[in-house]
Amino acid sequence: MLQNTPDDSDEPPRPAWQWVGFGALAIVALWVPLSALVGAVAARSLAPTSDEAALARAAFLTSAAYLAELALGAVAGGYLIGKWGPAGVGVRQAALAGLAAATVLAVGTCASLGPTAGGVLAILLVSPAMAALGGRMGARRRPA
Repeated sequence: MLQNTPDDSDEPPRPAWQWVGFGALAIVALWVPLSALVGAVAARSLAPTSDEAALARAAFLTSAAYLAELALGAVAGGYLIGKWGPAGVGVRQAALAGLAAATVLAVGTCASLGPTAGGVLAILLVSPAMAALGGRMGARRRPA
């Protein structure tokens, strides 16, 4: 599926748009188990309480944890593109993969929680930026 160098086979390198799909798939594939983990921790921390301040603090920390795990998945997906993509594939395709994954996740968020402008905006800003960062890091480690 992934190609190290064009010399590995007689096939031409994959087009750049396919790497956007690979990266978006990697981001979502990493996001799902991390999101389940954060959800399990959040279920314990958001237990019913009469203390409004504690509940607000737990909700804020849960939202921050969801954004952090999305950022981690986006960096990893971008890194995959930057490291293993052929010449000419890198930061731009990683950012596009982040945007594609963010769109899927934003639609899923709206479908499950209803339209929340703040959450959707955060997803659409964090994922492409972190995927581009991962793409840059991966491109620096690309085999010569």
